[in-house]
Amino acid sequence: MAERPSVSFRTEGRTVTVESGQTLLDAAFLAGVTLNSVCGGRGICQRCRLHLISGTVECEDAGRISGGAEVLACTCRVVGDVTVDIPDELRIEEEQILTGAERGAPPPPAPEGVKAELPAEAGAPDQVPLAFAVRLALPAPTLDDCVSDLSRLQRELRLQRGIRDLVVPVGLMRDLPRIVREANWDVTAVLSRANGGHELIDLRGTADDVRLFGVAVDVGTTTVVVHLFDLAGGAILGAAAALNRQASYGDDVISRIMHAEQPGGLERLRGAVVETVNVLVGGLARSHQVSRDEILGAICAGNTTMLHLLLGLPPSEIRREPYIPVAATLPSYAAGEIGLRINPRAFVYAMPGVSSYVGGDITADVLAAGMDRKDDLAMLVDVGTNGETVIGNREFLACCACSAGPAFEGGGISWGMRAARGAVQRVSVVESGMLEWKTIGGAKPRGICGSGLVDLLAELLKAGYIDRGGRMRLGAPPVREGLDGPEILVVPGAASASGKDIVLTAADIDNLLRAKAAVYAGGAILARRLGIEMSDIQRIYVAGGFGTYLDVEKAITIGLLPDAPPEKVTFIGNGSVVGAGMALLSQDAWRRAAEVAAKMTYRELSVDTAFMEEYVSAAFLPHTDCARFPRVCANLGMG
Repeated sequence: MAERPSVSFRTEGRTVTVESGQTLLDAAFLAGVTLNSVCGGRGICQRCRLHLISGTVECEDAGRISGGAEVLACTCRVVGDVTVDIPDELRIEEEQILTGAERGAPPPPAPEGVKAELPAEAGAPDQVPLAFAVRLALPAPTLDDCVSDLSRLQRELRLQRGIRDLVVPVGLMRDLPRIVREANWDVTAVLSRANGGHELIDLRGTADDVRLFGVAVDVGTTTVVVHLFDLAGGAILGAAAALNRQASYGDDVISRIMHAEQPGGLERLRGAVVETVNVLVGGLARSHQVSRDEILGAICAGNTTMLHLLLGLPPSEIRREPYIPVAATLPSYAAGEIGLRINPRAFVYAMPGVSSYVGGDITADVLAAGMDRKDDLAMLVDVGTNGETVIGNREFLACCACSAGPAFEGGGISWGMRAARGAVQRVSVVESGMLEWKTIGGAKPRGICGSGLVDLLAELLKAGYIDRGGRMRLGAPPVREGLDGPEILVVPGAASASGKDIVLTAADIDNLLRAKAAVYAGGAILARRLGIEMSDIQRIYVAGGFGTYLDVEKAITIGLLPDAPPEKVTFIGNGSVVGAGMALLSQDAWRRAAEVAAKMTYRELSVDTAFMEEYVSAAFLPHTDCARFPRVCANLGMG
């Protein structure tokens, strides 16, 4: 048994050395190869299949498939040098990731009047970023003024800038005497502010070039997005995105929580997401000639589980009744404490959350949409594995979350996939009665992504190929008998990348109906408990990657979104990273984020006996009650 065998991923052109006994899934992570595992490494989903080209692995009973030609990466351990390939249908490439500037999204924030230096007069510095520079002329000590160096700095900040609180890290305290004397008592202090206090990040002589940068980070379950900002002027310099490297350990938060409970699992997950962020930050810094030490702050937004994993906090109780996180609003950290490769004294703040299943990403969405400052009664829907809904305006905010499952991200669907190159994204019924499709990047079809699945359901319903319960009409042009019953032929094998027919089965339709029913029912029960009719909603905001590429009319047709005129629906794109950027650039926005989280009243749907009633009623197309969808039912001739 080789002590340090190598694993080569042939088609990716990557080779990595591992410890003997590590799994092929571990090797993939070390090589930076993302496998489409969705079960957290439990050998259930079989989406981490690899072609074994050469070498030997030790597999559990279920680890070998097709007589050993394929193996499961999560249940097979490396005992010698190995070469593998990823099957074409399971390869993740060129994923379509929101960076915050897509259709309907608010532009990356650059508030007017952003100032990197605190104004001389005391008062609320609304548009001062969370890291800012203050120039100070310190009087040199004398026998008549012999206070300590620290007291002198604190006194002048109070007298010259109205800053009455200051925390100084011990590392800077050690350098304080040298810095102030070498600068002849004329210094620039770089401070951070949040949670009501100030902390000294850096202290330099005024002759030094002081440049201030910060990053906003969306820590998504599937993807990570980073924006780099020049804090001196409030401008966004660039954006970068990548798959969250945790994806190899599970496609949803529950799978990752279960992986975190395994020996070493929490640290593996923490390391995976921290490394993803570091790679993105490093690339942006190099592209814009920014030193990592000049990045003096980071605001991270994500769901509660993702932020726990980023910080290495145990997430186990999030999935157990009564669903209690370690913290919904997290304290600040120094970047060095959590392994972010920026200035080690830079502040790292997490957008405040509300509960185990409504996290800081939803607070950021509300901030980006501006719901907390508008009179219009609005609904915000973030469609993902967890469907979060917020209803309210400047007067109140209420929220809930429901488990929609991964169907709209491709999970649990025979030919489902995430929004990557080759995914069917648009579907229509043509004159022949068959289906016409368009893929991301114009590539040969490899599967169907979320927006394509919505299109497909809507088109099948409008054409009469499926009924309101999702049952297929035998004899319809694309309906045929499959191995497990009737199925819809979406793409014939001759046109697909794999050479296999891409189909939609009855089980797939059931999964999609359940997912869309959960999202709609969450909003419907929240509105009911507020004494609001869906028709009272004046504006609907749709957040997240899936929402940005939706055809709004088709989403309404299947009952995923309420029956509202399309002009009332606004896509805010990646509101998570946009809201985090707003908080980074403005102390006022950061305070608003805290107020939004505190204002949101959370409704736990698992204990609401009426939720199942709403859910069952919504598990039809568009709904069992046509009064909920009058426009759709009229267009489709339904009674």
